[in-house]
Amino acid sequence: MDFILEHKWAFLIAAEVLFWISTLSFLVVRYWFNMKTLSMVFFTLFIINDLWIATMGFMDYLRTGNFTSYQVVILVIIVYALTYGKTDFKRLDVFIQKKVAKWKGEPIPDLSGPIGLHGKAKAIQEMKHFSIHLLIFVVIHGILFFLFGLSTEFDQINGLSHFFSEWFSGKEALLPFDNASANNFSRIWSLVLIIDGVTSLSYSVFPKSESKTVSS
Repeated sequence: MDFILEHKWAFLIAAEVLFWISTLSFLVVRYWFNMKTLSMVFFTLFIINDLWIATMGFMDYLRTGNFTSYQVVILVIIVYALTYGKTDFKRLDVFIQKKVAKWKGEPIPDLSGPIGLHGKAKAIQEMKHFSIHLLIFVVIHGILFFLFGLSTEFDQINGLSHFFSEWFSGKEALLPFDNASANNFSRIWSLVLIIDGVTSLSYSVFPKSESKTVSS
């Protein structure tokens, strides 16, 4: 990890290149070759790549002890992926489907891009997406609990504030499971979940209003 952090900008650029390669590979394999099962390999790589980017940002924070421009860039990438990125991906999906059908001489599917929701409808949609994310998070952490059990470090924890302090700032991932790799995975995913939750909640606190066009 020290080598990676010493060349962190190069690895971040490589991760962004991998993001586009895995995204386009997913769409091409899915719609040009009609290999939906294989396409999920590239989709999984797409998800792992995002988690890897978040990991680099978190480990850089632990290494430097400061919030730097590098971490800001990664935070922007993650927030974009959890907000506008989802809509942009759907638009790209529709575009590729139509282009592939045209190139193959097949009937062009009657598809339209994602309909922009506003106000309460948008807030409900975002909370549904977050609820699915939270459910997957809980299920996976339940599996990790049964696989590794809780860390013995819990005996030294005095309250929630102490727990979160040790969980977030500790260079050694000692909580919550009795496995360092599972703990690193957990705290990176937890940060992503928190960002997703705050972003989703923002649509309820600050509803997205419908843009109005001024007629001439």
